[in-house]
Amino acid sequence: MNRRPRRMKSLTEHRFFRYFPPEHAERLAKTAHLVTFPPRRVIFEEDDPSDVIYLVLSGRVELIKRSSGEQVLTLAYASDNDYFGELGVLDGSGRSASAQTLTEVTAATLPRKPFLDVLSRCPWETTMGLFMNVIENLRVTNSRFVQERIRKEKITLIGEMANSILHDFKSPVTSIQLAVGAISKHHDNDATRQACDVIMRQLRRMSSMVQEVLEFARGDTRLDLRPVVIRELFSDLLSLNVDTLRQAGITVQVRTTNLTVVLDHHRMIRVLQNLLTNAVEAIGPGRNGSITFSARRRRGACEISVHDSGPGIPKVIWGTMFQPFTTHGKKGGTGLGLAITKGIIDAHGGEITFESRRAAGTTFRIRLPLKA
Repeated sequence: MNRRPRRMKSLTEHRFFRYFPPEHAERLAKTAHLVTFPPRRVIFEEDDPSDVIYLVLSGRVELIKRSSGEQVLTLAYASDNDYFGELGVLDGSGRSASAQTLTEVTAATLPRKPFLDVLSRCPWETTMGLFMNVIENLRVTNSRFVQERIRKEKITLIGEMANSILHDFKSPVTSIQLAVGAISKHHDNDATRQACDVIMRQLRRMSSMVQEVLEFARGDTRLDLRPVVIRELFSDLLSLNVDTLRQAGITVQVRTTNLTVVLDHHRMIRVLQNLLTNAVEAIGPGRNGSITFSARRRRGACEISVHDSGPGIPKVIWGTMFQPFTTHGKKGGTGLGLAITKGIIDAHGGEITFESRRAAGTTFRIRLPLKA
């Protein structure tokens, strides 16, 4: 997956034109204008005039709807060879949803007036085929909308539970911290200090994990941005997982340079921990598996890769990997780990993708902007 889109020799190769006879398709294509949008750019807002149809040539667009409580619901995604905005152009209404880019997007725009003029000259089969496709898109969008509402309700419930857990955590965590302080005070040796340090770090990690679930439910990821050396980031992660990796019999390799990136150290540890935990579970116990962490400067960004030698990710969940409650074959999994991971990467202005092949393992790639 994540292959580069096939270059179109002509705009009429876009699937939108399959409804039109060749001469009408060519005429319509001549009215198109090519536009490029950067990542995270709003293309149009709900209720804006429906003046053009967008044909996506490359990139990924998210179509969203805001509810009365300002909750954002994802209705659909549009990628290479998809199109959107046709409904408002056909019926003359305002935009029924908002559209924003997730990556850099190149699109062709078809102005409303020339489009309707060409459509009026086409045989009835063209109009019927286009309308049947619009109806099918509406049916799919409606189904997605219902599922998204249910998912949002689940996330809200989890947020309420996380808030309660976070409140209840405070008292026992404080007691453990006091006990650890007493132990280190009365047993001042290297082994005890190291053990106490691990306990304190894991306590902070437990509390922060609940806090992150709470922030995820609220749709709010707050970052503490500072310059971080990626090599040290990997070292901190592995120091927290020495026993887990040893017990699982997994070999870890680290390939990186002293690349420094401005990021939230703690949040990025959480991201890498999620990927590490998933990799360990995918490999399974007693299989002498391996996990490789690497980082490099590539195309003006920092690219972090996490590769495991596991069996690969089932294709059935590829399309929903980073959506909440997506899980497969895991005992007790909540399906929130990768959704939270993506939220953290998005908050950094980055991007996370993956490649997976059966019996050849999985590689997650994180691209983070390099900031001075």
